[in-house]
Amino acid sequence: MPIEVVAAAGAAVLVAAYALRDRAALRWSLVPWPLLASVTGLFLIVDTVVRYGLSDLLHAAVGTDSGAAGVWRAAGTGAVLANLINNLPAYLSGEAVIPAGHTGQLLGLLVGTNVGPLVLPWASLATLLWVERCRAAGVSVRWSRFVLTGAVTAALALGAATAALAWG
Repeated sequence: MPIEVVAAAGAAVLVAAYALRDRAALRWSLVPWPLLASVTGLFLIVDTVVRYGLSDLLHAAVGTDSGAAGVWRAAGTGAVLANLINNLPAYLSGEAVIPAGHTGQLLGLLVGTNVGPLVLPWASLATLLWVERCRAAGVSVRWSRFVLTGAVTAALALGAATAALAWG
């Protein structure tokens, strides 16, 4: 299904749940408007870049090997791309260049784009939401510690998950 349909359905479920549990707490200020606009813009930018050359670069990076090497390449490419642009558009961009039937590569990309983006704050929508909530609560984040901890965690977790997927 198109991502916008899934996102709209998810938002509708959340609004309905909020309305049933605590209607008084349901208000427009709960929506992180700046983040919503940024993510929408990010998808538009990535879609444009994919149309004008990123897909060729991704195809070369991911390759067509359906074996363990292809899984590693897809996971690594997904992790790097997620840290550069964000995990959601990175996955959608990578998925478009993986040959049909290459389930291992697709799973490697999924691992890479979901485990890998722990390094940079914009790499994951979940991290962006977390940063927004920290700021709203007045909690400061030491970015040097965040990046260092995320890099170590991402390298270890991505390596272990990809190894299990490639040779499991």
